[in-house]
Amino acid sequence: MKELHPKEMILAIEGGGTKNRILLAGTDGRVLASETGGPASGLYIDRATYSRATRLLLRRVKRLADKAGGHVTIAGLAGPMDRQLVERIVTTVFGPITFVGLGESEIALALYALPWGVSLVAGTGSSCRALNERGASASCGGFGPQFGDDGSGYWIGRSAVSAVMLAHDGRGPATGLDGRLCAYYGIERVWDIFQFVDHSGHVSGPKVAGFTPHVFQAAREGDAVARAICRAAGTKLARLAIATAGKLEWRKQPVPLVLTGGVFHGGNLIMTPLKRTLRQSPVLFDLFAPAPDPSEGILKHILMNRTKP
Repeated sequence: MKELHPKEMILAIEGGGTKNRILLAGTDGRVLASETGGPASGLYIDRATYSRATRLLLRRVKRLADKAGGHVTIAGLAGPMDRQLVERIVTTVFGPITFVGLGESEIALALYALPWGVSLVAGTGSSCRALNERGASASCGGFGPQFGDDGSGYWIGRSAVSAVMLAHDGRGPATGLDGRLCAYYGIERVWDIFQFVDHSGHVSGPKVAGFTPHVFQAAREGDAVARAICRAAGTKLARLAIATAGKLEWRKQPVPLVLTGGVFHGGNLIMTPLKRTLRQSPVLFDLFAPAPDPSEGILKHILMNRTKP
């Protein structure tokens, strides 16, 4: 990667299942602009709607770049987005530039300037990837909402909806989540949630995952069902990290473990069971502070890997 001129600027786009975050930065890594949009994952977007909305965000960013007298020459893209679509949209706004495709684990490790370690992602979905000192890699999870994503925002939201339905049936314990759920979805009865199913018979991932902050709030206020869901999520995420790390041999321990994604906004509700489960691992981890919004890792990765003169 070529050395960047001081007037050149970097664009970072992190597109996930719930949100699309765009950063503009100078060659010193200082963030000059930040924009946030809706889902970017190809699983959940309407391409035409996404294109229009993203162009608007990028035009606002470009006006700020122009005002600062700089020009964007490189864009880092990360997350489960349609990268070809995003590249076309960026090019229509900024013209021809260089694109760098990055994995979520790469940007997570770059946040802490780590050349190796384990990256655990828990946003709308969940996945884990490990890279050891010799460059060998392994991964677990990332199976999507229908077959996996244990401990993710989608998993938490789906578990909450299921718990409310079981409570109404008399097959599960009572929970205050029912009122929160109806308020969040704007419905009168929990069964009305079925009005939101798509052509495949599912409520969309972002819409389900979006209920997660309300689960956290109910748990903080003492709701036993919500607290049990959070404990289970933290435990499942820890087991995902343990399974991934266990696939590789490590020359040194403890192994760095970086946590990224919106689920970690749950704080100790997620972290306490996660740490408890990690202590049972045969691999010793060095746990880094969670980074719920890892977009700046894109910028750091690009700046770390540019060629020095």
